[in-house]
Amino acid sequence: MKYIKYISLFIMILFFDILPVDALSCSKSVSKDLSTVASHVKVAYEVIDKSEVKELNVGEEKTKYTVPNFDFEISIYNITDDIYVEVKNDVDGRNRTVYFKDTDNGVYTFTNSDFGQVYNYTFDIKSTNDGCYGQKIRTTKLVKPKYNAYSEFTYCQNSANFYCQKFTTKDLKLGSTYEFLQKITVNNEKNKPVEEEETSITQLVKQDWKIYLGLFAIVIILASTIIVIMKKRKKAKEWKL
Repeated sequence: MKYIKYISLFIMILFFDILPVDALSCSKSVSKDLSTVASHVKVAYEVIDKSEVKELNVGEEKTKYTVPNFDFEISIYNITDDIYVEVKNDVDGRNRTVYFKDTDNGVYTFTNSDFGQVYNYTFDIKSTNDGCYGQKIRTTKLVKPKYNAYSEFTYCQNSANFYCQKFTTKDLKLGSTYEFLQKITVNNEKNKPVEEEETSITQLVKQDWKIYLGLFAIVIILASTIIVIMKKRKKAKEWKL
């Protein structure tokens, strides 16, 4: 009988040792407190515009163009000693774990410089309580958008067209500049200027049509180049979490 007791005790210890962390359960009072703390955790991003404006000579005229470059600063707010946050994304599968000691007064910020691709982030808020360490309390999500190079086209100035938004979380499914031009000419009344503006623009084009033709060609080339670069960056997946 004595040996059976020892064997039973050994089996119980072994069983508890191999239990997953999430199998531990917080008491009702602790769970309530942790839920309150976790409910205050917020996530948000800020776009940092690092684009450069450059000049290009077109005959005797000079034109300016922009080389796009954006950082997305993603912040997690209200992290405390009672919780930690596991961050995951759907692009490279890498994650990070953020504790209160890693924050600046409860705020943790990291940067995503991959402006050519959409990232879906998942933030799992977990307990640091000794009785239920690692138990998931709450999950929140954030979608980091990607830059839309087509938004730089003249046709998109002051436009609310879906294909003209500067940042988007959806795949616009545009394989070429021609497809873009076809899309925005369909039901694009919001892009239509007033008659007075049409008259003045028409007159200007008639007077300096060669210059405007050259500028339009440059815009097409630059936009196409930007799109190609962004596609190459996407394949390379240089950004790391």
